[in-house]
Amino acid sequence: VSLFFLALLPQFTLPGAAPIVLQMISFGFIFILATLLVFGAIAELAGIISPWLKRSDVAQRTMHRVAAVIFCILAMKLLLSEQF
Repeated sequence: VSLFFLALLPQFTLPGAAPIVLQMISFGFIFILATLLVFGAIAELAGIISPWLKRSDVAQRTMHRVAAVIFCILAMKLLLSEQF
């Protein structure tokens, strides 16, 4: 995460506006706020649809099948890989 901030955020600083350190700190806080909003919305949505997903047999079967397909794809990738 630190490398991301050090590589991306300096591109948006303005050398003459304010001290660069202050700009970087404010960009970091903006990023943290945006992350909290997005992850908070995802968590809220998950909390809303979770009871329905737990009750629905169709949703349970679908999630199990999707998980099985993903595991099969990962197993095939592992079997076909050249390096161990």
